Amino acid sequence: MKYAALALAIAALFPAAHAAEEKPKANTEQQRLDKLNGKALGRVIYRGATLIDGTAAAPRAEMAVIVKDDRIEAILPVAQLSAQQTEGARMVDVSGQFVLPGLIDSHVHYATNPDRPYAEAELKRNIYGGVTGVRDMAGDARELAGLSRDALLSRIPAPDIFYASLVAGPSFFKDPRTVVAALGTQPGSVPWLYAADEHTKLPLAVAQARGTGATGMKIYANLPGTLVRGLIAEARAQQFPVWTHMQVYPASPYDSLGATAVSHVCMIARYVRENGKSTYGHNGEPSYEGLTAQDPGIRKYIAALAKSGTIMDATLSVYKNDGPHCHIGLAGEITRAMHQAGIKIIAGTDSDNTGDDPYPVLDGELEKLVRYAGLTPQQAITAATANAAEALGKQREFGTLATGKYANMVFLARDPLQDIANVRSVVLTVKRGHEYARADYKFTPLPAHED
Repeated sequence: MKYAALALAIAALFPAAHAAEEKPKANTEQQRLDKLNGKALGRVIYRGATLIDGTAAAPRAEMAVIVKDDRIEAILPVAQLSAQQTEGARMVDVSGQFVLPGLIDSHVHYATNPDRPYAEAELKRNIYGGVTGVRDMAGDARELAGLSRDALLSRIPAPDIFYASLVAGPSFFKDPRTVVAALGTQPGSVPWLYAADEHTKLPLAVAQARGTGATGMKIYANLPGTLVRGLIAEARAQQFPVWTHMQVYPASPYDSLGATAVSHVCMIARYVRENGKSTYGHNGEPSYEGLTAQDPGIRKYIAALAKSGTIMDATLSVYKNDGPHCHIGLAGEITRAMHQAGIKIIAGTDSDNTGDDPYPVLDGELEKLVRYAGLTPQQAITAATANAAEALGKQREFGTLATGKYANMVFLARDPLQDIANVRSVVLTVKRGHEYARADYKFTPLPAHED
């Protein structure tokens, strides 16, 4: 008893010593929280792959990527690995493979018509196909928040989900898609589908968008140019990414300059041929016959876009070779001209893949950027990695393979710089340190789904 009393007295006199005794408890508590957070734990060394880091840097052979928990601890040549670095680490032999940053599909829709089984099936196909992030461009934020949370906590096999909160003019919210994405509420009156007009308090509108858990605000349709410019300025003031259609109607494409990113490259073609259009809609498209990227109206816009620093979400996957809409040849040509002008391109699909294809729809977008827009395979990879992360405002966290960033990587059996189609040779995807081996993926056709 005397010894116990003496120990208590010493602890009272020297609180630092008492705190040191409690340290193991703190460690245990942290481990418990890490487990609840779904955090990957441990040190892993992936050794022997050729590194394609997501920038314009030349590939580097025989590299080692050291991962500590969910982050990249170091990247160095295999020959420079020290005994101290390898001690206690799990070694993964990736000799002969090619490692690049996890891919990001910058334009998806998983909750326009909320359908959890379908969304989970497509997300699973994505993560096992090398996609570690997606930008969802508006839907039911309640559903998207749940999917995003489960993806972050590794409760479902899925890329991380970064979603938008949508703002449009009041007249747009008659669109049936908005009714479905706001079931139980009134579209136009909820923060993720919000109607703005000249009376809207813009700081509140942006704050509400942020409050949904969204990564950015999407400006969509039926707004005047003054309001589009005001929303962009307010979002930038709050350091909140702002994404828009290139043309919002009746606002012009020039009103969207200064946004973080604009979507749909052929909207400039429609503006040139039909610059009096006042409301959103796909019907009644003009003829694009004879139109090229050298048209003075298109070149003028490209120069303004390049000066603004806004990123282009081309979405070549939505353009086809037939029908009344802008053809993919013209869409690719305009994208090529934008790329040559120094505009950053991101790889967004805005298109469902067939349910029978075991690989992500993003793979096809990368192939189109190379085939129709003239990007090199390395530039296409940058569009789906470094540029995509910048559009999300997350470039400090992922998008390139660099020390301190999240361990988001995909290992390929074949060189994607020789043929971009080799992105389909996935061996292993790593997201935040968690591994998804392609061999473990048992593909079944995706369930039927209607947007």
